[in-house]
Amino acid sequence: MCPLNDGTPVAFDDLVAALKAMKPILDARGLTGLVEPLGFPVSSLRTKAEAIRAIEAAGGQGTYKLVHDTFHHHLAGETEFFPEWTGLVHISGVTDPSVAVADMLDAHRVLVDGADRLGNLAQIRALLDAGYEGPFSFEPFATEVHDLADPTQALRDSIGVIEGGLRRLAA
Repeated sequence: MCPLNDGTPVAFDDLVAALKAMKPILDARGLTGLVEPLGFPVSSLRTKAEAIRAIEAAGGQGTYKLVHDTFHHHLAGETEFFPEWTGLVHISGVTDPSVAVADMLDAHRVLVDGADRLGNLAQIRALLDAGYEGPFSFEPFATEVHDLADPTQALRDSIGVIEGGLRRLAA
């Protein structure tokens, strides 16, 4: 579940009501609801801390988990990681040195390489060191990634950058 991203405010009580309404549907099917705060300034839910507060207010512990998105974590300026609440990590990098953080958009999201500006390696290392054991997935939206002639090799290269960087950070 993602918040609105068009500047429309959503009251905290409305967020809680939505989570409460979805909870029995998810529970009846044995599903986990993933809540993904979006770090954009216009997002109706920017931080994981606020998402956790809403989940708790809805009595949704055990039903809901967070998506830790490295892009949105960086945009929101968050410093806490909440590995015990995390059910999925989305990974993407931004390498364009000319775009300010406040101006970063989905179109800037590429695969992680050595020029990453989002601190992906530090974020992933912090989650792993704090006990996160769940899945990671890439979420690059940039056209240049979608248009790659050989996306398999590009993914392998990005995975290699991440694995090598994580080994260096662990040493």
